[in-house]
Amino acid sequence: MRTALLLVAWLGLTPAQDSTVVGANESLREVATRVLGDAAAAAELRALNNLSSDTVAEGTRLKLPGQERVLALKALETARTLLAQAKDAPGLPEATARLKAAEEHFRAARYPQASEAANAAGAQVAAPGAPQASAFTVQVHPDAGTTTVTVTRGPPVRVEAEGVTRPVGPGETVSVEKGHPPTVPPSPPAIPRPEQPAEGALLKRRADAQGKLGPVKLVWAAVAGAERYEVEVLRDAQPTPVLAQASTAPELKLPLLPAGRYRWTVRAVGGAGRSERSAPRLFELAPDKLKLEVQKGQWQ
Repeated sequence: MRTALLLVAWLGLTPAQDSTVVGANESLREVATRVLGDAAAAAELRALNNLSSDTVAEGTRLKLPGQERVLALKALETARTLLAQAKDAPGLPEATARLKAAEEHFRAARYPQASEAANAAGAQVAAPGAPQASAFTVQVHPDAGTTTVTVTRGPPVRVEAEGVTRPVGPGETVSVEKGHPPTVPPSPPAIPRPEQPAEGALLKRRADAQGKLGPVKLVWAAVAGAERYEVEVLRDAQPTPVLAQASTAPELKLPLLPAGRYRWTVRAVGGAGRSERSAPRLFELAPDKLKLEVQKGQWQ
């Protein structure tokens, strides 16, 4: 099975070198070999420093790429591995084009764009059910001595500094100061516990003119630190929710629904993030049939 490799953001234990001085009779390719270990990286130095050729005067100070290059390089390596394993995958031609674009961005020192295109290429051919590539941005602030990593989607990116590793998940941002470990995020809220209706309850309700039934109120235990709750209601055996709604209180009154079996889950959302979803709670809606009684009278 093909699996997407987990990207690791290595934020060094010591401040990274951000510039270098060209030596006597040293070409740009030789500088690239010396500082980046790859003569082909001369193209990156040329783009990064707005140079028109590989000939650079002795004593010229050149700007060097930072952690963004490291992350982009790892994203490219991951994408190349996935495409090499893909063979006859349906999305291979499109993924190959995206990888080519990522390589071009990389050579032009557009490292965030290279990472994004490489991640998209890897996701295009990833096996169904396999982890998708991460989409992230990295901002290096040399003056402040910090590096900021923001993950927008995909598996968490691991950020390591001073021997401490922290995962950064989708929607999260972490800023790491040189010489300091990444901050440990506070724990997310606890998982809410559904309380009502009871598990497997048969709820009989009167139908409206359209045949829909209700009302039904969902109730769960309040969670410390929760600012709101996210509720999903699904028709039994159906993967798509019939209702996805937020509530600031630990309860929610549902709109009228057709008769049938339903399952619902709830998660807590707070300043420290989202909890996992609760275990599904099941209930069934059935029409409450009116009992008609005929009284005997003189007309009979």
